[in-house]
Amino acid sequence: MKTKNYLFIFLLLAFALISCQKEDDTNNKPQYDHSLILSRGSGAKLVLTNPVDGKDLYISTPSPAVDDVKGLKAGYMCQNAVFTAKTDLRDYTMSIYTCDAKTGTGTKAITADDLYVYEEISVSPAGPKIVFPAKPNDNPQYKSIYTINEDGSGLSHLSEPLEAVIGMDGGSYELQTASFPVFSPDGSKIAFDAAVLTLPNHWDYYEFILTMNTDGNNKTTVYSEPGQHIAIYDLCWTQDGNFLLFVMMKPDDNFHRRVKALNISSGKVTEITSSLEVNGEQVNNINTSPNSNRLVFNQRLGGGSNLFIAEYEIHDDVLTIKGSPVKLTDRESAGYSYYTPSWQLWDEHE
Repeated sequence: MKTKNYLFIFLLLAFALISCQKEDDTNNKPQYDHSLILSRGSGAKLVLTNPVDGKDLYISTPSPAVDDVKGLKAGYMCQNAVFTAKTDLRDYTMSIYTCDAKTGTGTKAITADDLYVYEEISVSPAGPKIVFPAKPNDNPQYKSIYTINEDGSGLSHLSEPLEAVIGMDGGSYELQTASFPVFSPDGSKIAFDAAVLTLPNHWDYYEFILTMNTDGNNKTTVYSEPGQHIAIYDLCWTQDGNFLLFVMMKPDDNFHRRVKALNISSGKVTEITSSLEVNGEQVNNINTSPNSNRLVFNQRLGGGSNLFIAEYEIHDDVLTIKGSPVKLTDRESAGYSYYTPSWQLWDEHE
């Protein structure tokens, strides 16, 4: 009888130890939020970082190797890395390439040599589609907006050089060049920066933010500063599709990089620059989370850059930064710097 009692107690202890071990294992598992951040690490690295704890999960380089990697973005669900790089043409034409985001393997060009692609590419959060600015090599004066699938199929031309657009003042303007296109969260709209001239006399030059359908129709001006000469960069949508964040610079402001949040329906603009600057350093490469009220950015310091995460909150038609930005990565311990972060959805079970 004593033997049975000892055996029963032993089994209870063993079960308790196993249960504790399982609980510890669960607590020690990495926490994910179904998204990852892809950034370009110094030394041509592709770095996939967990936005929850800042750990780099995958580090690779494109293979076969390509020259001058720029415009890096995470492909849909972080399966691919999408970037621009030089072709073998004598004029160093830039094309869009893809490769496996985790291993860097399978590098291939998905645009042809008849297009010169600029680095301001973007990937839809709703499917494997890329939007990008480019100009034909046989007519290199103006760049316009195109879309293409990640497998290289379905190339479409969405904006035409010199087409007429209507400003917020109701006036007619001529679209000269289009830059920084970015998909809305549901993939139904594209916002972009438009350099325009006034019609009919071409007497002045401005930059507007426009939105359009993904077939190029319904171009609508949603932001402008009448009489002001500005430069616009780093357009990105909030996860709810109600705001556009962007970086703006003015020559008469010493080209200070100012970050603004535009409520698309009301037109109200809020400046959030001071809330994002860390130790007085200006913000670069802002990109919003596809599934939370957060954004990532980097700072190009003298020796490189870290990634920072900031939370935002929305009340009525105003977006503000909540608290202070938090440093996500540590370039000193990693041994490389982080540039051009791109935040995409990810299924950690794949």
